[in-house]
Amino acid sequence: MAFDEVRHRLGLATRLPGGRHEVAVADIIGSVGRVSDFDGCFRPRNRRLREEIRARAAQSAVVDMPISLLQVDHAFFVEDGHKRLSAAIADGRRFVDANVDRFETRFHLAPGTTMASVRVTASERRFRKVTGLEEAVPRRRFPLSDPDGYLELQESVKAHTLDFSRAEGRLVPPQVGALHWYETVFVPILELIDTTGMCQLLESLTDADRFLLFRRGIDVPMLPGWRIPQAATDRGMENIRDRTQVTPGKRPGSLGRRSKAPQAPLLSEETEGGGGRPPGS
Repeated sequence: MAFDEVRHRLGLATRLPGGRHEVAVADIIGSVGRVSDFDGCFRPRNRRLREEIRARAAQSAVVDMPISLLQVDHAFFVEDGHKRLSAAIADGRRFVDANVDRFETRFHLAPGTTMASVRVTASERRFRKVTGLEEAVPRRRFPLSDPDGYLELQESVKAHTLDFSRAEGRLVPPQVGALHWYETVFVPILELIDTTGMCQLLESLTDADRFLLFRRGIDVPMLPGWRIPQAATDRGMENIRDRTQVTPGKRPGSLGRRSKAPQAPLLSEETEGGGGRPPGS
């Protein structure tokens, strides 16, 4: 994995000193600037590198020198010492000495994390930030089966915030409008879907998926008191019924538009104080 992309997409900020540690090779999942030179097991990709690493491996004192790693949660990225690490792995070593600096994050990274998950988490992170939901409901996540849906979800929040501002006669802060959207639109629509008894047929969909499915094709203003119009309810229920119709050879809940790209789960959030743990914890 490329550290620069991970840093950008997860918004990693301050670099903190971590000290000297013994680090498991299996926890090293990426590189700073040399992704194209090594494969996922830190084997060199070209002959010149292989020859250089063989020469290094013949000098045990060189191989034993500590490498430089950057830590993000439970995962590590090689900043300096790629050749020494490659030689150590070829020698069968399971641990290496390293000088470690770390970046704190609330997201969980570990061996097995994929760049696809980092990218979809970045899309959700941006959605929560630009709409104000990150402040309004900080512990609420909005996973989507198709990350392209975040633009539609963002449009819903921002349009509601604008309508709410007009009703209030003032420009409300994004987090205030986002909370109002969450409480008067998002949650009530999920509750309406629950009343249909079709949730088991929609089990492959997330809450945000179900919300977008319900509101597809609906463009009517809310009623006084921020009640959902009956016309919108009827159309939304029709969308749900259409989605849950059983077609021979197809599983209910798996129909409709989906991204052709492999679906990746959001990175989970660490418990409070869990980001940037020391090696071995």
